[in-house]
Amino acid sequence: MTVKSLAVSVTVAIAVLFGSMATALPLQAYVNRLTRVLPVMYAVGSQHDHAVKPLGANPAGANPADPKNYRVAQASYVPPDVTLMDRHGKPVQLAAVLGQQRPVLLEFVFTSCTTICPILSATFSQAQQGMSQVSPDYLMISISIDPEYDTPARLDAYARRYHPGKNWLFLTGKRKDIHRVLKAFDALYQSDNKMYHRPYIFVRSRSGPSWLRLEGYPSSHDLLNEYRRTENNSAGGGR
Repeated sequence: MTVKSLAVSVTVAIAVLFGSMATALPLQAYVNRLTRVLPVMYAVGSQHDHAVKPLGANPAGANPADPKNYRVAQASYVPPDVTLMDRHGKPVQLAAVLGQQRPVLLEFVFTSCTTICPILSATFSQAQQGMSQVSPDYLMISISIDPEYDTPARLDAYARRYHPGKNWLFLTGKRKDIHRVLKAFDALYQSDNKMYHRPYIFVRSRSGPSWLRLEGYPSSHDLLNEYRRTENNSAGGGR
């Protein structure tokens, strides 16, 4: 059995074991348990396309003695010009939204997920206050990778679990359009099973195609630090 197939098998087993905890435990307790048991080999997989530049398991400027639960890479992504739909049923032009001069944090989730997605969304939820203090015009985007199931109504119910502010968009859409977005961000999941999607968070400063890709499980504190470094490096001409 390869490392990749072993990681997939372990993740599926964890999903079965912890699935009932999503409703039985408070959200933060559930997230804390998952981050302790999800295998590191799944959280920090191999590099992909788009000329990704790995920046190491520890972010730039971090203390090497303080290991992180994620890897940082830098790459350029050009979002497709597709029309998605928010959780209230309103159309959203993704390329236009991402073309705005504002900081962006982006993740891919699906509402029936019981492993990776609650962690990523809880991290976004906990980072909202800090982001509003650093850059009040920030934008968070959560895009469903299961659009056939994730109607706006289901997406809205999922979103309410995480108390989103006005700067946090939840988007769904047509399968072909979602596929184009996943491909543009080099985030296509392994095989045809959505359970095998990677734990990615994408961070961008105010404009341009350059993004940080965080693979794994950064805390909200880590996420804010990565954003601050992105802003500082953008203002100073890069890393």
